[in-house]
Amino acid sequence: MRKKLLIIFCMLMGMGAYSQNGITITNAGHNGDNTVELLARLNKDVIAKKPQVVVLMVGTNDMLNLRNKLTVQEYKMQYQKLITAIKKDSKLFLMTIPPINAEYVLQRIDAKNYAPGGPQARVDSANAVIKELAIKNKCHLIDLNKILLACGDSTSDKESLFQNVSNFNVNDGVHPTANGYKVIGTAVYEAIINTEPKATHILCFGDSITFGYKMTGQGTITGDCYPAVLNRLFNNR
Repeated sequence: MRKKLLIIFCMLMGMGAYSQNGITITNAGHNGDNTVELLARLNKDVIAKKPQVVVLMVGTNDMLNLRNKLTVQEYKMQYQKLITAIKKDSKLFLMTIPPINAEYVLQRIDAKNYAPGGPQARVDSANAVIKELAIKNKCHLIDLNKILLACGDSTSDKESLFQNVSNFNVNDGVHPTANGYKVIGTAVYEAIINTEPKATHILCFGDSITFGYKMTGQGTITGDCYPAVLNRLFNNR
């Protein structure tokens, strides 16, 4: 059933779209990054490349990764700094962070680290921040969390859109599968062609989910990560 929904989603999203050769797609994802680390490499990896459009997805590590976890208020402050800097020269699309399988997260990390509400509550808080800042800063919003929930969610079955024991032999529940990336890439493509159709350089900025963790072509615009899907959609590859 989920495979059928995925096919229908991708077909519907692309029906009114067009493909145009010569669009530059840049994968500026990096494994493990939070908002602070994105700010540290912003000038080199984004500003210096002068993209017309930046697609920003960050927050999973800020909320869940013990190495660089922030409070929600700290996250909001750092996220606003990213928006302010990027919007000076580029059109900015903000994506809510994807769903998670909280059960898998808690198999790896003690629940006390996410008190009082648990990992899902922190993801929900991050997405509330993103929506608030999108309105405040007049940024395009792609509600990726809502889209992925509708198309299959992060579950434990083999057809899940996220890596798990059944499809990847790992209790992950955070990083997408190739099918998950098809949904992400298609959603981003549709958002851009409907609002910034003349863009010729699109830069995807974020953490390991943008990078394409464990995917063929991770960190590039080939293979199965969402920048690769975006590249094929725009450039007929």
